[in-house]
Amino acid sequence: MLQKQGVQIVVLVYVDGLIVAGNNSTEIGQFKTYLHACFHMKDLGKLKYFLGVEVAKSATGIMP
Repeated sequence: MLQKQGVQIVVLVYVDGLIVAGNNSTEIGQFKTYLHACFHMKDLGKLKYFLGVEVAKSATGIMP
């Protein structure tokens, strides 16, 4: 987890899958750009499925 000046970014890793989440979309974008420069990876966009579980987003948060 990265915390600096009120920005929080969390990276969840499972084998070859990553979830990047946080409270600042600009900082998340910069972090993903950095990761892409260091590693060969694809950004699959907004989280829809992870480990076979469908993920739904609502105004109150994310739910499986």
